[in-house]
Amino acid sequence: MDFTQITSDDAWFKKHPEKIAGVEYATTSLYFPIMVKGNKDDVLRVTGMTDTNRDKKIEIAKAKAAALLATLQGL
Repeated sequence: MDFTQITSDDAWFKKHPEKIAGVEYATTSLYFPIMVKGNKDDVLRVTGMTDTNRDKKIEIAKAKAAALLATLQGL
């Protein structure tokens, strides 16, 4: 698939249905012909931030942010 095919409508999501955070539905919009309706649980599932490993990932993200901030302040 070339870039145009991948970015047309929902071609990428048809190839990766596990990345859809909710339920797809068609709209009449020219710019957004397909939209997704989901909730927080859907987003957490797709991003891998489930309840079992959520706290650990949040701590890792905070540590990375602190390290980046320290690096930027040192410049």
